[in-house]
Amino acid sequence: MSEAVHSVLPGNGSPERDYEENVSAEEAEEDEEDEEIDELQALTQRLNKEIDRSQYDPSQDKSERRTIRQRYRELIQSAEEIKRQVAVGEADALKETMQKANELYLQVRNTQEATLDSRLLVLSADLSVQKARKMRVDFNSFDTDEFVSKIISLGGGRHLADSNNDSAELNWQDIGKQAVRFGKRAVTMDFMQGPLAVEKKQRTVSRQARIVKNKEDLVTPQQLREGDIKASENDTANNVNAIYRILHQNGPTNYFKLVTNPSSFSQTVENIFYVAFLIRKAVASIDDSSGIPIISTHEPPTTDELGDGLPKKQIIMSLSMDLWKDIIETFDIQESMIPTRQRTEITGGQWYG
Repeated sequence: MSEAVHSVLPGNGSPERDYEENVSAEEAEEDEEDEEIDELQALTQRLNKEIDRSQYDPSQDKSERRTIRQRYRELIQSAEEIKRQVAVGEADALKETMQKANELYLQVRNTQEATLDSRLLVLSADLSVQKARKMRVDFNSFDTDEFVSKIISLGGGRHLADSNNDSAELNWQDIGKQAVRFGKRAVTMDFMQGPLAVEKKQRTVSRQARIVKNKEDLVTPQQLREGDIKASENDTANNVNAIYRILHQNGPTNYFKLVTNPSSFSQTVENIFYVAFLIRKAVASIDDSSGIPIISTHEPPTTDELGDGLPKKQIIMSLSMDLWKDIIETFDIQESMIPTRQRTEITGGQWYG
């Protein structure tokens, strides 16, 4: 019988030993839980010491918080009532409401009450804006008519209105005595319209002698003939073709080195204009994948490609004198790849269109 019992029991140890092992494991788990609880309590105590209870207190008395919220709602209701009567309302009512809100905010320790305070602040700000819009801003403006009427009254004008004497004048002496009290400069002997002694200047009229022109020196309008007008399109085409030949001979080239003329800003602008024709006709292309625009010649498009429509990208380049100088300095351009063109002197009898 004992052999059968031993064969059923698990493990090789005795029942007492298994029981002791189970008890030890439970005690170890309880010790770990106690350590975690102690650490949590220590952390809570440290946080409680670091929290400023005057600003945030999650353990604030619930009845106190309820009272604070109730008072905030009353202030918000009062502000809304003032807002509805903004036309006849007084500024003292809003000022009193804000003073109560400031005193009540000293007791706020949680976000729920702080939210009500923010709502009251926004409402008060809107109310202040409405009051400001309804204020009169012209109370300090100068009223000319009122000023004149006061001067007339001060100078005896009350009696002048009842008098039929057209020669009656204001008593300027009394007016001056009143005005001199507010003046900070010495009184001078002059009038409002200028000095006391005015000398009238005589205007002298001088006649310019008529210039008699020699009829032989007069230039008569020139009659233009068809051969006198030279189309500038021919020069443009020649310059574009010349730049294409230069680009084809040199191969892929830095765009700025090609168009920049270090000795002429105006011809640099012209070169940019001429190169644009090469791009437009699809006989040249620009690649800026390396960070620097490289221009090179391109095989002319076929008739089929022209019929299908070539994809084109167009940009507008702005060039100033400072940028032109920076390009010359950056790329160390000493000589222009495109020869400097001679200025064409316009002589009489030739017109350029």
